[in-house]
Amino acid sequence: MQTSHEVERAARQRADHLEALIDEAGAESFPASDPPAVHPEPGPVTTNAATAIDPAETPS
Repeated sequence: MQTSHEVERAARQRADHLEALIDEAGAESFPASDPPAVHPEPGPVTTNAATAIDPAETPS
């Protein structure tokens, strides 16, 4: 049976390993050479994407 100290040490080692993996992934992705994939629209989009109908032009 593992003691409390052994369990804490194993948990710390796992956390350190995950942190190292995250740090490595960040280092390998810097500097990012690709621009952001999404460009926010400057204002609200008025066209209903599902129907391609502009609600402003629909008769009431």
